[in-house]
Amino acid sequence: MEIRPARSIFSAATGFIRRGGYDWTCNPYIGCTYACSYCYAMFLPQNRRPLSEWGRWLVAKANAVALAQRFAPKVAGQAIYMASVTDPYLPAERTLRLSRGILEALIPYQPRLTVQTRSPLVVRDIDLLRQFRYVGVNLSITTDCEEIRRCFEPKAPPLEERWAAARSLRQAGISITLCITPTLPLRDPEAFARLIAAFGPEVVVVQDFEESHGCFGADTGPRARQLLKHFDWTADHYYRFRDILQRYLKVYEGEAGFFPPGPRPSSDTTTSHSPPTAQSTQSRRHTLPLFS
Repeated sequence: MEIRPARSIFSAATGFIRRGGYDWTCNPYIGCTYACSYCYAMFLPQNRRPLSEWGRWLVAKANAVALAQRFAPKVAGQAIYMASVTDPYLPAERTLRLSRGILEALIPYQPRLTVQTRSPLVVRDIDLLRQFRYVGVNLSITTDCEEIRRCFEPKAPPLEERWAAARSLRQAGISITLCITPTLPLRDPEAFARLIAAFGPEVVVVQDFEESHGCFGADTGPRARQLLKHFDWTADHYYRFRDILQRYLKVYEGEAGFFPPGPRPSSDTTTSHSPPTAQSTQSRRHTLPLFS
């Protein structure tokens, strides 16, 4: 891990994040040590290293808290997505406490905040999250099987720890979006759908694996594609699960499920849709955003 000063931690939102209604992204780190084989961030321009090295490096922005303190007045009341090219609660955060310091700097200015993570470490900061008027945690729980999780997300936290974090956040009154994005192979789609419905997240979003079709944009890495073949998981399996889940609760699909907490425009009628054509698939996929 490198620890070095940065010019910024906030960037104007672009791509699917901007379309979802966010004004800013916030990234206290660059890179990630969870080594998820499907991560779209490895294809972003910030990653100047070989794709094969994704998950083996991390840059911590040493002055992240100072930058947040300086910039916070500019984001007062605006929508922030934290984070877009990393996980704000990587193991390094346990000691560096950059994300916690950023939250402390933002509280007086009350932005509408979304925290995107797959880490149970987020519960450490419940005391701060509860001080935001509009806040939500997008928690990634991508499969029902720990064996499959270890194959696709070898260094990420176990699934049960994530469910425990979800329960703690719920008990603290914090809004939760369950992100089954991408939807990894499942052992029992029906039981997984019932589990999600029983938990009752404020929002649930699903998505099939990314496909750039050779264009400059988010994609799925070769390791993830190999694993999909190994587990015999196809788009048809994904759509069947999505349809099962729709029987229990409202389901957002792809980028339609990523929007800030708080009041939404009355024109919002987004929901899931039928298996799309190739053209409509490309139109709703995450086009490549540029972030700090």
